Amino acid sequence: MFDAIYISAVGLQAQKEQLDAAANNLSNANTTAYKRQRVDFSAVLDRAPARPSADMAPSGAQTVARKLRVDLAQSDLHTTGRALDLAIVGAGFVEVDVGQGASAYSRAGSLQVNADGMLALADGHVLKADIRVPRGASAIEIRPDGTVVARVPGESMASVLGQVDLVTFANPESLEYQGDGLFMARANASEPVRSRPTEDGAGKLVAGSLEASNVRMVDEMVSLLLMQRVYELNAKVVQAADEMTGMTNNLRHA
Repeated sequence: MFDAIYISAVGLQAQKEQLDAAANNLSNANTTAYKRQRVDFSAVLDRAPARPSADMAPSGAQTVARKLRVDLAQSDLHTTGRALDLAIVGAGFVEVDVGQGASAYSRAGSLQVNADGMLALADGHVLKADIRVPRGASAIEIRPDGTVVARVPGESMASVLGQVDLVTFANPESLEYQGDGLFMARANASEPVRSRPTEDGAGKLVAGSLEASNVRMVDEMVSLLLMQRVYELNAKVVQAADEMTGMTNNLRHA
């Protein structure tokens, strides 16, 4: 009986985690460059409560820490025509500064020039590339090789302002999603490799476009229905095991 309750408790927790992840995916279906998340079921098992022994009464399922894995599959590109909209096709991230010497990684998006003339993400995080746009500069362009050029007052030719490199990881699964399109490396992550676009396995940059979310509404809805059904079945097993335990106790005292 205890085994049935134990197994169902782990199943209920896993389905709850998956329902939460699916709900989050659905809410970000239209978020630029959002990557679908899923629950690592093996991590749920690793964090499952200890299996009750004969001399230990079951204490119920403990809280299982959520461990999400991110689906980094490439999504469709949407052409915007805006010069500072940037998408990545293939592997790689743009590195940004999140303060206190820490870095985060983004699949790019709508870049902007902040008040200090720095090239930054729409949320304000400055690119680690340290690209400064002079006051009065126009016709800013990000080329496929990552070179950023612009027309600067007083110059007859376009000037090179800096270089956008891409960062790749040998085990990108070790990255942890922080929200707002940013990823951070876990303690067990491989060392980041910085390279120019299309070199050393890095993808290419496409200016004037944005990468869509890789969430598919139909897939998520089907998954939700399946998760809810499995959750109900696990709940019924717990109920049946509880009723059988009660019957056993009654027979013992009869």
